[in-house]
Amino acid sequence: MTSQPMNEERINEFLNSRKCVWLCGAIFVVCSLLAMGTGRFTTTDTGNGVFFSIGNNLISDALISYVVNLACTFAIIFLSMSLNKKYGVIRSYTFISASMFLLLQTANPFLTTHFNAGTALCLIAVVLCFILYASYQLKNFAQRRIFIIFAVLSFCCMFQYVFLVLVVAFTIGFMQMRAMSTKGWLALILGIITPFWIGIGLGIINPLDATPPQIEAIWDYLQNWQVQLVIASTAIIAILSVVLMSVDMFTILNYRLQIRLYNSFLLVLTVASIVMMCIDYRNLLIYVPLLNWCLAIWIAHAFTIHNEYTRRYIFVLVAVVALLGTFVAHMLAT
Repeated sequence: MTSQPMNEERINEFLNSRKCVWLCGAIFVVCSLLAMGTGRFTTTDTGNGVFFSIGNNLISDALISYVVNLACTFAIIFLSMSLNKKYGVIRSYTFISASMFLLLQTANPFLTTHFNAGTALCLIAVVLCFILYASYQLKNFAQRRIFIIFAVLSFCCMFQYVFLVLVVAFTIGFMQMRAMSTKGWLALILGIITPFWIGIGLGIINPLDATPPQIEAIWDYLQNWQVQLVIASTAIIAILSVVLMSVDMFTILNYRLQIRLYNSFLLVLTVASIVMMCIDYRNLLIYVPLLNWCLAIWIAHAFTIHNEYTRRYIFVLVAVVALLGTFVAHMLAT
């Protein structure tokens, strides 16, 4: 009678282990290579920045683009685990967030076959989280960190308007970290202005050349079957993110203040990503990796918070089957 719970707990331990990350990494590599081999998952231009339009294919060489995207994806995983280890965002040190992020990315071949703006957005967000979290309650000393973050995001906005989602999220984030003061707001404004100021001063950009975001009629956008499948799968991910986030926060509210605030920022990042997906639907694919990263963390929270349930592995296995099924649907669709 006791062998079944023991076996179930071993499954839970495997899903939460480094071995599972390696297995999911192998699945990610194999599936991404298969998708790249079809030649069907190269996205076209999906938007512009204030002064430049680099699209979503950031590197023209297919093989180099794939390798860079692969390296950045694993960098996101490594940095995420380092972030959790340093700041204790999740209650216990866990690997399941890394495994789930890999599988969430695998489900959408448009994100795995080439280096894209979505991968860049997610990687920059994770890196900047280290700076944000280090600013906790440093109201009188956080100005340099605030300036750096918003200078980076302002520079990125020159090439892609989608980085505005991080401008909004990190503005709220610094307020949550209790790091904003009058000097902090000045640092924020200067950070946003400085890249444009330097660009104009060097003659690289002309204020008269600024372009608004590109708009496309949503009906025309929805005519593509690939877009319909992406929207359907993304809608499920968004709903699941909101549900798990809401459930997890009931427990997280009992954590100490610092950990609550760290996770509150992730809540803001999740909501901001979903809202911007609805507003900026033409760039939907670019927001998906960031939302995948947030969802992976909420899944890890749920898995570690409810460790009294020996059968919590069932939810994870169902998610794995659904994600791999989504990948197969992309591959078989014509």
